[in-house]
Amino acid sequence: MIVLVTAVDQENTLLRQRLTAPQQHRCAHINLTSGAMGHLNLVIATCGIGKANTAATTALLIQQLQPALVVMIGCGGAFPDCGLQLGDLAIASEEIYADEGVMTPEGFLNMADLKLPLADTPTTPYFNRFPVDQPLAEQACQRLNSESTRCVSGPFSTVSTCSGTNELSHQRQQQTHAIIENMEGAAAAHHCLLTQTRFLELRSVSNFVEQRDLSRWDLPLAMTNAQKAFLSLVDQGLFSGLFS
Repeated sequence: MIVLVTAVDQENTLLRQRLTAPQQHRCAHINLTSGAMGHLNLVIATCGIGKANTAATTALLIQQLQPALVVMIGCGGAFPDCGLQLGDLAIASEEIYADEGVMTPEGFLNMADLKLPLADTPTTPYFNRFPVDQPLAEQACQRLNSESTRCVSGPFSTVSTCSGTNELSHQRQQQTHAIIENMEGAAAAHHCLLTQTRFLELRSVSNFVEQRDLSRWDLPLAMTNAQKAFLSLVDQGLFSGLFS
C-alpha cells in the first residue's frame, strides 16, 4: 500500500478522481480516500498545513495502515538561482528543518550546532536533516525529466514561518542550500525514518522564495502539475512490483 499525503484537498483532487472504486473513510481526525490505481492500492489523506498536522497524520497512518511507502505531494517555493520556474517539478533528495534551532546575536544555530538531535536512532543522531528513499527519488526524477517537463532533485527545507523577504530567503538558502521551501515535508520524513518507512516527496513550483508578491504565484498550475507528475510515475510503472 502507498499512502499519499497532501497539505490541502486541492493538491489531491486529480488523484482521487483517478482511483478505481474509491471509498471514503475517517481515521481519527483524518478524512481518507482509498482505492486502486492500476495494480496499486492507495490511501489519500489531507493532513492540513504545517509540521504539527503532518506529523500527527503521518504517525497515525503509518501506525494504522503500515504502508510500504509514504509519498508527500504538493506545492513549494523555489529558491532563487536553483534553475526552477513556475510549474516545474522538484523531488526531495533530503528534508531539512530549516528553522529548528536558536537565533543568537551572532546568527542562527541549528540543532547540530546545539548538539541536540531531533531523532536519535541506535546508529545515527539526526539533527535538522532527514533522509528520503534516495534510489526511488533518483528514479522518479529521471523519469519525469523530458523535453516538455523539467524536474530537479535537491534538498527541501521545511519551515514554520515562510521566507517572504529577500533577506530571509538568502539567509535560509545559505544555511540549507535547499532548492524548495515548504511547510510539511521534514515532519513526514522524520516519522518515516523512525518507523523505517520509505518516503518520497514530489512538489511543483507555485512561487519563488523572494520578496512576497502574490501576483507572481500560480498555485493552480503547481497543484495540477504535481498530481500529473505522480500519475505519470504510476503510468510509467515506477512502483510496479515494489508494493502490494
